[in-house]
Amino acid sequence: MGDGRFAGSCLVLVTRGAVGPVVGSGVDVGGGAVWGLVRSAVLEHPGRFALVDVECGGDVGVALPLLGDEPQVVVRGGVARVARLARLGDVELLSGLGSGSSESESESGSGLGSESGSGSVWGWDPAGVVLVTGGTGGLGGVLARHLVRGGQRRLVLVSRRGGDAPGAGALVEELVGLGAEVSVVACDVSCPGAVGELVAGVADLTAVVHAAGVLDDGVVESLTADRLASVFAAKAGAAWELHRATVDRGVAGFVLFSSAAGVLGGAGQGNYAAANAFLDALAVYRRGVGLPAVSLAWGAWDADVGMSGDPVRDVSLGVRRIGVERGLALFDAAVGSRHPLVIATAGVDGAGVVSGGVVPSMLRGLVPVTRRTASA
Repeated sequence: MGDGRFAGSCLVLVTRGAVGPVVGSGVDVGGGAVWGLVRSAVLEHPGRFALVDVECGGDVGVALPLLGDEPQVVVRGGVARVARLARLGDVELLSGLGSGSSESESESGSGLGSESGSGSVWGWDPAGVVLVTGGTGGLGGVLARHLVRGGQRRLVLVSRRGGDAPGAGALVEELVGLGAEVSVVACDVSCPGAVGELVAGVADLTAVVHAAGVLDDGVVESLTADRLASVFAAKAGAAWELHRATVDRGVAGFVLFSSAAGVLGGAGQGNYAAANAFLDALAVYRRGVGLPAVSLAWGAWDADVGMSGDPVRDVSLGVRRIGVERGLALFDAAVGSRHPLVIATAGVDGAGVVSGGVVPSMLRGLVPVTRRTASA
């Protein structure tokens, strides 16, 4: 990036089947991660990077005229498509790119979300076990309480330190007081093989929620292979191992806690965005082959949720922070949605979106774009 010879150039990365309308097992899950990384590079270096996804034998050329104003383009059937977010009830839904749908779809949010939730809404066996990675953290604890209050009576909460994690004992005591049977398991899900052993030891598994993850922030130029690998292992690697370990278990729910950074990009969080975009692509892949999955790409939560270690940097894009009550309603709505990828936010502030008079392309369907006229 520092070489002046290329200061006016734009690097276009071409993938096949990484995002957008893709049928079944044709989804390139690894290619999805590339999109998350490059979306972050686009934010850090506007005009220097662009993304095009094509079908087998697709023509990249039809996308080129759009790339000056649209850094993300998908080509299907010889037609270039661009990415826009569309509202789905209380959930900001990505349609067209990443969602696995070929055009914008509408779906009523009524009846999908409730503060308490229920087994009938989630479609999970109330007597079955729900396994939650990152289950003793701030967001994991919030979710565990919600699951129990909604009728799930058996939880396995997973974290690196297990019962020694801060607050784990008090959380278990609270959940048991609500009538739940709770096990807390120490497991480093970033270690190869650990997830398979963990899942093999859980009988009557009805659902998995993957909420574990780590951060190692830095601009794209500073990311080494090791810095990419450490973030990938806990988020993307663990998700893939959960997929492999449960593919024949007949689970009713497979929920991936992703991040809006994977869809919108995250300046200074390219590795984190890439790992979360992998989760998004994995959810699309699983749906395509007939397996349950939803990737819930969270915006930033309020600080009192205890997510200080996971500060999604999307507030600068005008995405409002999520409170606990709204976040749990968004969880219910996402699990009940027919879409494999949803972005959960507390709404988009139009005034906060505009940066230097420019609305990011992904958000142009949500924020009015004012055309500038030349002054006399």
